Amino acid sequence: MPSPIQSRRPPRYGRLTAAVVVLASILGACSTLPQRGQVVMRDVSFPLRDFRMPSGLRVVVEQDSRAPMVAMVAVVGTGGTGDPVGKEGLAHVVEHLVFRSRHAGSASVWTRMEDAGAGYFNAFTSLDHTVYQTVGPKESLSTLVKMEGQRLSSPLAGITPEVFAVEREVVRNELRQRNETGFVGQVFSWMNAASFPADHPYARPVVGTHGSLTAMSLADAQRFARHHYRPDNITLVIAGDVDLAAMEGVLMDNLPPEWVGTGAPLALEPRMPNLPEPSPGPASKTLVAHEAAVGSPELYLTWVLPRSFDEASAIHDFVQVNLNRSLGGAMFEDTDIAGATTMLVPGTRASLLVVRVALTQGSHPEKSAQKVLDRIFETWAQVIHPGDVLGREFDFQAMRRNVVTGMVLEAEGLLARTTRRAELTHFMMDVRGYTRSQKALMTIDGGKVTDFAYKWLQRERARVILVRPGSNDGAPVAAPVALADEALNEKPTGRITPSMLAASSAPVRVLKLDNGMEVLLAPRPGLPVVRVGAVLGGGATFGAKPGVSEMVRFGAFRMSWFAGHGSHWGLHVWNGMRRDHQRFEVSGTSGNVGNMLALLAEQLSSTGTVERVVMYLQEQVVPWRKVLDQHPEERAERELLKALYGNHVYGYVATGEQMEKVSQGDIEGWIDEVYRPANTVVVISGEFDPQTVEPLVREHLGGWEHGPATAVTPPAAPPLPAPSSRATTVSVSRPGASQGHLQIACRLPTATPESEARYALMAELLSTRTFDQVRAKQGASYGFSARPWLGRGGAAHLLVEGMVDSQRLAETTRGVQAAFSALAQKVDPAEVERARARLLARQAVSLISSEAWVDELLETRLRGFSPEALAQRPAHLQAVTADALREEFSGCLKRWVVGVVADESQTRATFQALSVP
Repeated sequence: MPSPIQSRRPPRYGRLTAAVVVLASILGACSTLPQRGQVVMRDVSFPLRDFRMPSGLRVVVEQDSRAPMVAMVAVVGTGGTGDPVGKEGLAHVVEHLVFRSRHAGSASVWTRMEDAGAGYFNAFTSLDHTVYQTVGPKESLSTLVKMEGQRLSSPLAGITPEVFAVEREVVRNELRQRNETGFVGQVFSWMNAASFPADHPYARPVVGTHGSLTAMSLADAQRFARHHYRPDNITLVIAGDVDLAAMEGVLMDNLPPEWVGTGAPLALEPRMPNLPEPSPGPASKTLVAHEAAVGSPELYLTWVLPRSFDEASAIHDFVQVNLNRSLGGAMFEDTDIAGATTMLVPGTRASLLVVRVALTQGSHPEKSAQKVLDRIFETWAQVIHPGDVLGREFDFQAMRRNVVTGMVLEAEGLLARTTRRAELTHFMMDVRGYTRSQKALMTIDGGKVTDFAYKWLQRERARVILVRPGSNDGAPVAAPVALADEALNEKPTGRITPSMLAASSAPVRVLKLDNGMEVLLAPRPGLPVVRVGAVLGGGATFGAKPGVSEMVRFGAFRMSWFAGHGSHWGLHVWNGMRRDHQRFEVSGTSGNVGNMLALLAEQLSSTGTVERVVMYLQEQVVPWRKVLDQHPEERAERELLKALYGNHVYGYVATGEQMEKVSQGDIEGWIDEVYRPANTVVVISGEFDPQTVEPLVREHLGGWEHGPATAVTPPAAPPLPAPSSRATTVSVSRPGASQGHLQIACRLPTATPESEARYALMAELLSTRTFDQVRAKQGASYGFSARPWLGRGGAAHLLVEGMVDSQRLAETTRGVQAAFSALAQKVDPAEVERARARLLARQAVSLISSEAWVDELLETRLRGFSPEALAQRPAHLQAVTADALREEFSGCLKRWVVGVVADESQTRATFQALSVP
């Protein structure tokens, strides 16, 4: 009997190619470093199969065997624009509920995902679509496909009114708080409302409002799911270590028969609406102001652009990159501007370019907005002098290289590439959409970019809103809801697959250079990408003078440029400072690894500062920091760390007043002490030949000679606090807050590779228990989690935290305390097995990319562990016993710290709710 699936096997539709750069073999074929302007990489392709079901469902499978993992992304072609009027946020609520659905009497989708070994699963709702993402071991492919078919065909199976009510409260708390992008949830709604006419579908809030959330019911969600979760409205992309020849059988055996269908493939209508070019609504003559939970005032400038998800929208990337490069100049023209970033919100009818501007005081927001608009106009202004024309072309070519390399780097991320392929395939209705978009990106010229900017980024097209610190929640307090304990009684088996155990076992070669620097080589073949990371021991807590490290963070820079600029080869360069170290990263295509090492060497050896930069920091950055220092969250962090570590360096957070007293000489002294080869560890990961790269390492990094041949001595872990029967409390008032920020922490014994495994399991056990209680059962928080922090020198602590509905803050605190107390009395071995499996699964899916290998190896060496500790981590996790965890929890409970940021009345009630352990 013939298969009902129409399958095509495009030979090279998954090709990733850089037409605008030099295409060559890996650097081993080159006798010298590539010249400026050359991005060197080999061509690469991903074999695909394209299945068109008679039902209308489309499944694209991509083979990528770099790691024994598979990613699965489902695009449902309905987002916030599909919400009924007055029920805004319904698509988003349905997305949440899908993870709680139960099929044929099974456990929830969430629990079954964990049981299948999925190390990552999440979802998001946008303007026009909803995306479900899963990454798991290749052994679970059939199981994951079956679950995907079940949840897409019956998204709300088993959802009760009680579950609906709890999850609606979760979304309400998501609306109240800052989300993953750092924006307050409601800011997106304000931006859309200001940018589009009131009758435009995009003017409505995707997350909803408190009123619209209250108005919706389970019946509304069920009607919405029946209407939109149809096979002809869904595209599924599966990528990873799969057997393309076997995939038809996997799909036939595991997808619901009705979602496969019979007969010829269903003819589908175009998914991109045929509409005229978008236009913004009428501009407001006055600045629109709101209040929200921001640390300092923020401006949001938006422009309505043409739609995304087609070849023409590739130009959006060029515009966004160029604005990020040019907006920094606005800070020099207005001392109230502390920084600016950009982002793009894609849609099928229009897109939204957003510039977010952090202000110091917000004393003249209209003037600040005009300064930003001036910079944007100057970026695209017509040039007159021939020299300027040449300079503009040079800038464009640099931007082009950065964008193309960024495309290649993004493709290395299995989930990011799968998501992008799924979105483009769905809306363009062409499996070649991903490749078409890449080719369009690489053929844009400077004239097209300038013409686009003149048309779409005009000053009068900008919409500006101001967000000041305050409260943005005017919702009535909802009646408390909670599920019965038996509704959460789901216990996955804690399955561990061979892929999870093997994920961290790749070879790592260690080089010790004559200057004392350590370099780790971690080859990861598969994609022509290399990432180089470096850490210098020290960080934000290092230095005899308080505040000097923060001034280094903002005011130190590379002062020599003989090795060229990263943009000459499309290299992406980044640096940042953490509490115990300074970090640098350079990433690009494999053929340019020598250029990366040359740039990194010059960065490390020539870092310094000058007087005018120090003056700028004193005049502009320090005042901004003084404002942030008064924000409740900033004060709470300082006080919590002080309570944990006392006078130890890790109990210290620099303030603006301390930064104000730092001189240029102080900064230069700090740099001289920290920037030395023996204090530096470098990790190189990606596609390269170690025998070819080692001489380059010795040539470029080995030539740096400076300072003592020893590392900066790490701060010894301080003694643990004396046991106490009562918690140390820290409170910071935030009048009228609709949410309280609850933090519960405890110091841990000095970290070792073995104890790190125990601390990770402690955090996992607490995360699961508090998440189940606070979010899944009560709906009192959008997210509640635990994590360990391990510092250089062995200091460590455990932190449990979340933003909680203020009316349930005391109840939540008692619940977390009860979880600590229960685990200090008894730890269930079966619960440990489940937590162990989750940790191994997450580590396995994270180690697909070279970026993750760089991060993990650098963290391992920072903690003073051997390079082999990463490969040994699965064994350390498997060696942890329930009794060992119980002892750790027992000690933790005797030295815990409770911090609360909330309205003063709620803080008092919370501390009164604490009982003696």
